[in-house]
Amino acid sequence: MYDILFKNAWIADGSGEPLYKACVAVKDGRIAKIGQLCGEEAAKVIELTEDQVLCPGFFDVHTHNDMMPFFDPNMTPQVLQGVTFDLSGNCGQSMYPVSEKPEYVNMLKKYTGALAPLDHIPVWPQLTTFAKYKAARDSMKPRIRLGNWMGQGSIRIAVMGMDSRRATPEELEKMKAMVREGMENGALGLSTGLLYMPGVFTPEDEIVELAKVAAEYGGVYATHMRDEGDRVVEAVEEAIRIAKASGCKLLISHHKVSGKQNAGKQKITLGLMDKARAEGMTVMCDQYPFNYGSTTLAAIFPPKYQTEGNEVLLAKVKDPATRELIKHDIETDTSFENMLLSAGPEGILIILGLFDQKYDGKNVAEISEELGVSPAEAVCRVFEDNNGVVLMAQRICDEEIVDEIWLHPFTAGGSDGIGAGYMPKTHPRAYSSFVKIFQDYVRERRIMSLEEAVRRVTSLPAGFLGFKDMGLVKEGNLADLVVFNKNTIGSKASFKDPLVKPTGIDYVFVGGELVVKDEQIV
Repeated sequence: MYDILFKNAWIADGSGEPLYKACVAVKDGRIAKIGQLCGEEAAKVIELTEDQVLCPGFFDVHTHNDMMPFFDPNMTPQVLQGVTFDLSGNCGQSMYPVSEKPEYVNMLKKYTGALAPLDHIPVWPQLTTFAKYKAARDSMKPRIRLGNWMGQGSIRIAVMGMDSRRATPEELEKMKAMVREGMENGALGLSTGLLYMPGVFTPEDEIVELAKVAAEYGGVYATHMRDEGDRVVEAVEEAIRIAKASGCKLLISHHKVSGKQNAGKQKITLGLMDKARAEGMTVMCDQYPFNYGSTTLAAIFPPKYQTEGNEVLLAKVKDPATRELIKHDIETDTSFENMLLSAGPEGILIILGLFDQKYDGKNVAEISEELGVSPAEAVCRVFEDNNGVVLMAQRICDEEIVDEIWLHPFTAGGSDGIGAGYMPKTHPRAYSSFVKIFQDYVRERRIMSLEEAVRRVTSLPAGFLGFKDMGLVKEGNLADLVVFNKNTIGSKASFKDPLVKPTGIDYVFVGGELVVKDEQIV
């Protein structure tokens, strides 16, 4: 007798091939049989309707949910969307390894401050290795499968703080040892956030040396590139060079082309990835289905003011003379990815100020007008009033560019959820990215087939990561399965109300265990 039997299921098996109708039997956490099994017995029988689709569980390859299991083992924002595999530690910002030097511990806390409530997770300072992090995480019994990158920024802070110099040979060896420890204990590769400190002043050859260690274990180089605007082409070229020199697979994170002046460059960047694949490299990008991104307000400030970390940046913003220099650079400097110039004051939205919420929900143009100051001064006011901890959203590009990147056959889904599960406000992508794919691209605008959308969030990322028994509805594979209603899957989440639960996810099973039923966690 089987444990579960899905009867009369329309199956999108993850391959991209057309839907077909069959029964699916599950036993001991795996898919035991697929076929005409109407006469078979099972402990639980689920009769599916014509509107329901059975498919593999969804992969979210870009999250910042390292610490979510410590305050929400259900992984609620993920599993209610049908996500059964969450990959965190992105953008160089893993919550580990934690240095044994108190001053570096504080730097890491500031570096990752917008990503998790570290002060409320007592075990966090003890997570000095990936193995310790993984053991503590798994002790919380998370209900979906979790993967992690080793964050280059966090590793560099653990060894040399926020120093804006080249690593010494001894420091480089220490960093390589940390990558090796992570890979030996199940990490999937190395991530970088080259827009942020300390990644922004990390030289390319140093990254290559760390990535070589990950490559020894079949790892991935996942990168938030140095630039996603004016120099996005050069940034993709650097990412490809690093992956090629190290031997890693390459994942370009939340791929985008920011700024109206850069419209069209996505054709060049996607072409570069195609060329690398044609030359034998394994390359993929991920994307969330929004034309607004999200990061911390600190990203607006030029890198030269951030070389000593967020706390020193705040002090510089408070200093009258330095503040004037900062404002001038924000208004004129194009030597870095200047988000205020590319998005415009009206395209920078304050989502959440940690200490002063009076600016929440307003864009910089509105705040500027309200205060009677320049947009650059408005940015400084918001930053200062919140002790440097502010989550913002920034307009990236027109939706047509988002569509073009998504329609590329090697683009997978990644929510990039920041503060999901604990922040009272965040980007709606954290709670809606995966259901929005099916609502928007498949049902409403019909620019992608249902079968192809399923492939993008199942077998494409699973195969890229090297999981041979995940990502497909196939006999012998793990029974990580989702049943959704093709007519109702979606979300009404918005910046005004980002925490709205998605609709249309009828069942989620992880390893044959029922986790979601009728849009509710079991």
